[in-house]
Amino acid sequence: MHMLQKKLALFLPLLLCISCSNGQSTAQQDAETEGFIKKINSQHQFKVHGCAINYNGTDLYMSSGVEPWLKALGKNYRKVDSADGVNRINLYIYDDIGVRLVERIADKQIDSFRFRLERPAHDIRKETDAEIEEELKKPDTEQVRTIFKDAIEVDGVLVGAYPMHDEIRDKFRAETRVSYNFTADCNDNQKGESFGVELSTSFNDPEVIDHMYFYNYLDTMTEEQKKQLGRKTDENGREICGSYMDIKTMSVVPSYCTQEELDDEKKQKAK
Repeated sequence: MHMLQKKLALFLPLLLCISCSNGQSTAQQDAETEGFIKKINSQHQFKVHGCAINYNGTDLYMSSGVEPWLKALGKNYRKVDSADGVNRINLYIYDDIGVRLVERIADKQIDSFRFRLERPAHDIRKETDAEIEEELKKPDTEQVRTIFKDAIEVDGVLVGAYPMHDEIRDKFRAETRVSYNFTADCNDNQKGESFGVELSTSFNDPEVIDHMYFYNYLDTMTEEQKKQLGRKTDENGREICGSYMDIKTMSVVPSYCTQEELDDEKKQKAK
């Protein structure tokens, strides 16, 4: 009997410790997910598997042109011609879904596919709610008018406007305090190319996901393709090879091609 009492004395604290640990873990998990119910969007199901993005049963690839995407997503989009600071781009905006497809005009390749998520109430906003509403009223606004609801699936993990948690941190690598990246590599027999998935989050606690998008790696392009993306002429017919940030005016200004660059291009084309 004395030995049994000694064993119980050793075992009970361990049992209580496990119980306390489980209770703390459950409480912490509840705090992280309080008010959030994770579920995939029932009408617009996006699932990343390998380097494919499956939309409602159709596999799409970031390495393709926009045509397969427009066919799968439907005809209910607004097309806006714009620029991202350097490159001319086409925006295909699906206000009913809450997404935006970005196409580079120069090479007709997909630059990114972006989801508009709900902004956290505690996040630091540059615009007021009234300013955002005024912008969305413009017929040619480049912003998506509706919010993408619920979540998408990335390699088996549901991702949406939810607080960050260990399941995502284990899969995505932290680039900065407020951005996380995942590389979607191809499985065997997939016809696409690797692409990136980026999440951005709020600064405040709790850290909540407020933006997510798929993007192509520009390094997969040749140097010649990169040069051509920024090539255009001004109103006087002068060739522009790129652009740079003017620190004094804090604006992007064109960088004109030198005669040496133009002569070198002619030599390369003549080979």
